[in-house]
Amino acid sequence: MATPTKGRKKVARKKVLRRSGKNPDIHCMLIPTNRELLLIPTSVMAEVLEFQQPAMMDSAPPWMLGQVEWEGRQVPTFSFSALINGTENTEIPKRSKIIILKSLSDSGRVPYIGLLLGDLPRPVIVKDGDLQETGDEKKAMGVYRRVNFGDEEAIIPDLDRLTHLVTHAAFGALPIT
Repeated sequence: MATPTKGRKKVARKKVLRRSGKNPDIHCMLIPTNRELLLIPTSVMAEVLEFQQPAMMDSAPPWMLGQVEWEGRQVPTFSFSALINGTENTEIPKRSKIIILKSLSDSGRVPYIGLLLGDLPRPVIVKDGDLQETGDEKKAMGVYRRVNFGDEEAIIPDLDRLTHLVTHAAFGALPIT
């Protein structure tokens, strides 16, 4: 028998808390690219490498650097700054690094992607209320959110979208949506 909805109380949604009753802290890295600062969870990081010149790829877009060898694999590597700003790659600074990120797609073809860094990333802990969304007027591809973290502006990248774009640029296997 159906119960009438009239007179039902609204149930407030509770925050997700750890068993200890505290809000979960998220361990992240602030990653400097050529122009932007990215904020990603440490769980998607595999390794930070000294910069090595990626092997060029035919018909790659200007933001795609090529592929680097890592752990016996060819990892497609790109410049986030060039992607979201629609620019070509310029001279790579001497302190540049490449960070290998775990792909968030189910594709066995691209289990990792490489991202050009301007310098070494630094660890941070994000607590409840630490991030203030600032908006993204440009609606840049690969940007999930723009935020203020303390006194710094950062971008939370859309890692799923980035994997999709990199896979398409490297292999031409997926349509860009």
